[in-house]
Amino acid sequence: MKVFILSAGLGTRLKPLTDIQPKVMVKIGNKPILEHLLNLCRRHGFNDIIINLHYLPEIITGYFGNGQKFGVKINYFYEEKIMGGAGALKQAENFLQHDNFFVFNGDVITNVDLTAMVKFHQAHQGIGTFLVHKTDHPLDSDIVEYDENFKILRFLRPRQKGKYQPLAKTGTHIFRSEVLNFIPHRQEFSLEKQLIPCLLQKKQPLYAYYSNCYSKDIGTFARLVQARKDYQNGKISL
Repeated sequence: MKVFILSAGLGTRLKPLTDIQPKVMVKIGNKPILEHLLNLCRRHGFNDIIINLHYLPEIITGYFGNGQKFGVKINYFYEEKIMGGAGALKQAENFLQHDNFFVFNGDVITNVDLTAMVKFHQAHQGIGTFLVHKTDHPLDSDIVEYDENFKILRFLRPRQKGKYQPLAKTGTHIFRSEVLNFIPHRQEFSLEKQLIPCLLQKKQPLYAYYSNCYSKDIGTFARLVQARKDYQNGKISL
């Protein structure tokens, strides 16, 4: 089962840290976030990695090479223009079209049990399964509503009015290869803003895998600082 790690972003909210490195190379402990993701995948036996590149690509390729030193095999895709999360998947269609595959946002730090998540995905047979957990920042998260069978009903944009449980989609996903049929060729296409709404509109089954694991994106300085504290305090084991 292949793993696609979205790594092309500019990381503008983490400037000046990202003036000299891609966001995925920012460190938690003494390792880049991307290395923590690779180690997680390897521990669960998922060694076939695809990484898309755009901003300062040579820093990523220079550090990880072909992945051999890290116990994985890495294929890289360079994007001259950022294609969005779903657009990036479409570019790698030849690598992804015959199997289920993971998609990670490259700025996520997590210790989720990937093996258990795969079993859940296989049991529910949806076109997609998303890791969901309680969030401490619901105002800028994608809040998920799902039924008693964990089938996703809708996503609430952060500024919608109303009361809701603070259950948010994290940056960890599993998709069936058929999802590629819903992504247009050679154009920018967002995972969150375009592909997922399209799948819901077309009644494609999406499921929420709820876990109380640690999962945090480091897209802002506040969350990066918190993730580093959590790591130092032993709240997360990576």
